[in-house]
Amino acid sequence: MACFSTPMHKYLPGLMLLPIVLSLFSLSAAATEPDNQETTPECRDDCTLVIASDTQVLTLINPKRSATALSPFSTFKIPNSLIALDLGVIKNLQQPLSFDKSDYPVQPGWPKIWYEKPVDLRIAFQSSAVPVYRQLATDIGVAKMQAYLDKFNYGNKDISSGLDSFWLNGSLKISADEQIVFLKSLYHGELAVNPDSLAKLKQVMLVEQTPDYRLYAKTGGGKLDSGKSLGWYVGYVENSDGVFYFAMNLEGEKFWPTMKKRLPIMRSALQQAGII
Repeated sequence: MACFSTPMHKYLPGLMLLPIVLSLFSLSAAATEPDNQETTPECRDDCTLVIASDTQVLTLINPKRSATALSPFSTFKIPNSLIALDLGVIKNLQQPLSFDKSDYPVQPGWPKIWYEKPVDLRIAFQSSAVPVYRQLATDIGVAKMQAYLDKFNYGNKDISSGLDSFWLNGSLKISADEQIVFLKSLYHGELAVNPDSLAKLKQVMLVEQTPDYRLYAKTGGGKLDSGKSLGWYVGYVENSDGVFYFAMNLEGEKFWPTMKKRLPIMRSALQQAGII
């Protein structure tokens, strides 16, 4: 694995990124799906990407956008899961989770895994089961949800648009930079939660493990008021050199084409940086 000794750079709006950073995003077709012959999409004007260690910003694309607060969409499942675990709303990782179908009627286009039968937390998290998490937020309650977001200093901490929807293009906003700060606090146990709750969350967040690294992450996505779609991918990687945090978001005209770009862009950046 590469050892990161690059000094921190502060990129200001209007300044050109260093050539070494630009080279990270000369992305190849090797990282695309086998049946897709197009080159990996790049992070450009309507996209931002941040990779950081505990002490350095290693890669930053579009710093103005990285500081722009946007709806977290399903990346909020990270704190939502942690809060539910810490309060005992979710007692263990085997607990079956469901939702009140009278409050959240099944919608056309929902994946069957969301509603056919109860699921455990890992499945709910990895399949982004929106109605399950809306139910969890309802079960947590306004006062406790607000108290935890204040304690976590999560984005603008605003849940005023509705307890079961504030993270879905509602009042809650967070920037890519703030996602990195939150992930650092989470990783280092600085969020004042039970260590067992944090350990369970990390099990749920683990999406890939190899002999060289472990990748913990969450996607997010949805429609904005502008009519455009917003996609997120946030998380961190543990490898022999340490821990590396990442956050990226991008906008696009169409939902699924935009969502499909998230992982290829982020994975290629992590690969080119020698992190995975």
